[in-house]
Amino acid sequence: MSYNTGTLGLPIVLLASLWGAVNTTLNFYKFINDRRDEVFSLLDKCGRCPDRTLGPIEIYFTNMLPLSFGVCLFLVLITYVIATIPRYMDIDNDDERHRFRSACYAIACLPAFGLVGFFGGGTYDALVLISRF
Repeated sequence: MSYNTGTLGLPIVLLASLWGAVNTTLNFYKFINDRRDEVFSLLDKCGRCPDRTLGPIEIYFTNMLPLSFGVCLFLVLITYVIATIPRYMDIDNDDERHRFRSACYAIACLPAFGLVGFFGGGTYDALVLISRF
């Protein structure tokens, strides 16, 4: 069995793409959740905190919510890039091309699910803040 060195790099490209997306997403997830918890603890302590220049609600809506949706845009981009990698690869074997396309679609599901989670979480947090205050 002979191996095409051009196609041996395909799994490495996928792995690097997925690692970058997962690493970045997890870092944002930790940052956003830590800050969100701080905002909610401030709300529990002093409500809207009228004596502060920026209250917790203003901080959330001007910083954390846009960052959450920015992560969503990043995940849309990563999902698209991973799903379209097969278009740019020159694979002669039809069976190998089909397997690679299927693998790319399966791997693209991971950032897509992250997108759903970030969008749902950001929307839910915003709704909770709006309904409580």
